[in-house]
Order: sequence, then structure tokens, then C-alpha cells
Amino acid sequence: MSRAAKHVKWCLKKSKQELEECRRQGKNPKHRGLIKINPSVKSAEEHIAKAEHYLKAIFRVKDDFSDIAVSHAFYSLYQCFLAIAAKFGYESANQQCTISLIEWLKEEEKISLDNEKVAQRLIPTLKCRVLTPLFLTTTFSDLKITH
Repeated sequence: MSRAAKHVKWCLKKSKQELEECRRQGKNPKHRGLIKINPSVKSAEEHIAKAEHYLKAIFRVKDDFSDIAVSHAFYSLYQCFLAIAAKFGYESANQQCTISLIEWLKEEEKISLDNEKVAQRLIPTLKCRVLTPLFLTTTFSDLKITH
């Protein structure tokens, strides 16, 4: 079992335990991991809309505030990852769990993600020297949400 697969399994178990603890204590259900849900194209589309919002912000601040542009790029990417998670029937409340899920979906060949192409597309967009290596795309036409 790969590192990503083990981490996804751990994230699912962690969330299950947290939700059970909330129920025992009579609290609103809250988790900080990964839960299996019904696949949701609607939720995926909402995450894509949020990703586009962050992307628009990047173009407004990139010349004068590259540090802010980089964080917006990360959150744009993260929203894309959450969209993929929702499409495959997962809800995440933890960035590490989300990234492991994406790695695992890639390993299982359920998604295709070329890290080299991603970096090549993002670097010219930001024109920054410091970048997180995990970037999906700068256009959302590549991420098709189908029913």
C-alpha cells in the first residue's frame, strides 16, 4: 500500500472517530480529515467557482503583491482539489488529507495530473520566484465536471 493510500485510510478513520466523538458528546458533527459522501457534481462546481474567484484575484495582485498571488494560487488549486474530491465522493477538512487523496486518485488512475505541465502553466501566470510545487492548472476548462 502506497504512502498516499495509507494516509487516505488514516484520514478516513480519523474523521470517523471525530464524528463519533461529537455524537457521543451531543455536539454538532465536525471533523478534521476526510469522509466518504455521495459524489456531488453540484459541490464540485461550487468549488470550481471559488477556484475561479481566487484566480481572478491573482491577476489583480500579481504585479504588486506576488506573495499574496502565490497564496491565492494555492487556494485556487486547493479548491480544484476539493472539486475533484467531491466529484469522487469525498469531503475534506484537512489540506494534507486532500493532497493525499489527490495523489491516491492519481495512483489509482482515476485522474490524470502531470506535475510538469502544471508548473509550466502556472509559473508564467504568476511571474514569481517562489512557488509551491503542487499546482493543478491556471484554466479550469481542463477540469470538466460531468454528471
